[in-house]
Amino acid sequence: MSVDFRVRDFAYPMRILRLRRSFGKSQWLPPQELRAYQEERLRNIIHQAYHHVPYYRRLFDQRRLKPSDVQTVEDLHKLPLLSREKVRANYAELCADNARQFRPAAAHTSGTTGEPLRFLVDKPSNILEFVYYWRHWSWAGYRLGDCFADVRYDYFVRRSETTDNVWAFQPHLRRLLLNSMRISPDRIGGYAKVLRRYRPRFIRARPVSLYCLALFLRERRLDDITFQAVFTGGETVLPQHREMIETTFGCMVLDSYGHMERCVAVSQCPEGGYHINSEYGILELADERRRNDGAVIGRAVGTSLHKMAMPFLRYEVDDLIEVCSNEKPCPCGRMLPLVRTVHGRKQDVILTPDGRRIPSLFNVFYYVRGIRFFQLVQEEVERLMVRIVKGTDFTPQSEESMKLWLGRFIGDGMSIELEYISERDLALDDTGRPIPVVSRVPLW
Repeated sequence: MSVDFRVRDFAYPMRILRLRRSFGKSQWLPPQELRAYQEERLRNIIHQAYHHVPYYRRLFDQRRLKPSDVQTVEDLHKLPLLSREKVRANYAELCADNARQFRPAAAHTSGTTGEPLRFLVDKPSNILEFVYYWRHWSWAGYRLGDCFADVRYDYFVRRSETTDNVWAFQPHLRRLLLNSMRISPDRIGGYAKVLRRYRPRFIRARPVSLYCLALFLRERRLDDITFQAVFTGGETVLPQHREMIETTFGCMVLDSYGHMERCVAVSQCPEGGYHINSEYGILELADERRRNDGAVIGRAVGTSLHKMAMPFLRYEVDDLIEVCSNEKPCPCGRMLPLVRTVHGRKQDVILTPDGRRIPSLFNVFYYVRGIRFFQLVQEEVERLMVRIVKGTDFTPQSEESMKLWLGRFIGDGMSIELEYISERDLALDDTGRPIPVVSRVPLW
């Protein structure tokens, strides 16, 4: 859900339209034809990786492999997995020597399980991302140019003068921006007013933000806000959240799963099926475990099929994905493969004294230098503990910057306490990864 299209992302209309037409047809192709498309794209990526990416040229040579040895999905097992640690350690060598021709731009993850990860995105993958969303939204009837609402925080916190604003409208994108950090019982009337004014047909947000919006509208009996569809992503949609959102807004929730590195994308259709977008990237499962009911669960591993400036081969996404080997075709008729469940995207929420529920507060650390790991712990509504593992470039200015940004997100009325710790003191989840937010406060 962190993708944010700008005017310059529309600068390649013919490339966008060609890929959109291709995606419009490929979703109905039989499995063998989808596999043929994947492997054609894979051969292009392998050629680019071997001839233009120093890291992969060295890797292939060490294993006495040539591009002709990795031509199919099954051939990928000849290559080792690519971890985040390897990306950090080999950043320069993973950049293609011809990257400039693909108009690269720097990007980074949120760093929910450690320090943010830097990498490159480029023109081909930007076109891919735009078309992927366009196709998914079209499943619910969206047409390019329809007005939609976008519940997010980043537009508002970048400028101190807009931090407290509830909304902004971008007429060139037909997008109504709603501030996810200011949704509260006291302000819900302002959200209802602007939604009535612009009447967006669709809305997208993280599930918790939409749940709060729906809950507070219902509590105020503001029952005239409806949409044609709701699009969610970024975290697991809990059943109670889905029910509240769909009942309040009178439409279905279409969920999606992806990540900034652009290797794997899964999207939900109106029939409820979670489809792997085979044309987007190749999904493998590592450390597979088979359950008694025939389901297989494993760690997600993705291979990018369109990113040329910094291709990732067998990248360890690490979220847990559950599939079923004998899954029936989806009633929607699309032949894109199905997954049962995507695990590992549920994040705790911070409750503020004025009644706001703030998901993904870890995004504060986008703006702070020098933090190796962090953990937000809330045991009381009025108090937030920030546990920090310092990086080598942490300074007193880092601490001040962190306090400033936290204040913009959570507002007044909550004390912020800092605790500097070592990595071994971090609370971990079942997979051994640091938990970004630990909340022991009842939310509802």
